[in-house]
Amino acid sequence: MNFQVNNATFGIIGVLLFGMIIAILALRHMKEGFGLNNIRILGIIIVATFSSALALVANDSISAAIGILGAIAGYLFGVSTTADKN
Repeated sequence: MNFQVNNATFGIIGVLLFGMIIAILALRHMKEGFGLNNIRILGIIIVATFSSALALVANDSISAAIGILGAIAGYLFGVSTTADKN
């Protein structure tokens, strides 16, 4: 098995560590329990982290990663609950 370390490897490791740190900070900042918003926030952190790592794997997948991040942003700003409508 030939394992080669290059800049992309360090970038992927950095993105994954950054995502993990952000997830830990988000969990520490949340109140007790897992409400709907807490699960959404953790899901968004996880998807954003993995789509950013995906963009570093291959040069031609950057448009896919940006599309995923755009979908996440649209979900964040477009989500409304029944409590917001009342």
